[in-house]
Amino acid sequence: MSDSELNEPQVPISVFKANPIAYATTGAVVMVHNKPRLRVVPIAADPDATLAEVKARLRVLNALIDQADADDERRALAAERDADILEDAQ
Repeated sequence: MSDSELNEPQVPISVFKANPIAYATTGAVVMVHNKPRLRVVPIAADPDATLAEVKARLRVLNALIDQADADDERRALAAERDADILEDAQ
C-alpha cells in the first residue's frame, strides 16, 4: 500500500455500506476479505487553492521556456486554428 493509503482509514465493506457518506470528507480504503478493493477520495474542498497551484506551475514553466520557441508554437497554433475556421457559418 502507498503512504497515502496508510493515512486513510481502512474499513470493512459492511461498515462502509452502512454509512458511505461518513467517509466523504476523510476518504477511506474499503476492505473486502482483508484486501483493499475500493478507495474513496474526497473532492478537494477549496478549488481556488488548486487553481493557484496550477497558475504557479504555469508561471514557472513559462519562465523556463525559450520565448522564440513559444512564439513559433503560437504561430503554428494560430495557423491551424485559422485553417479550421469555416468561411460561412450556417
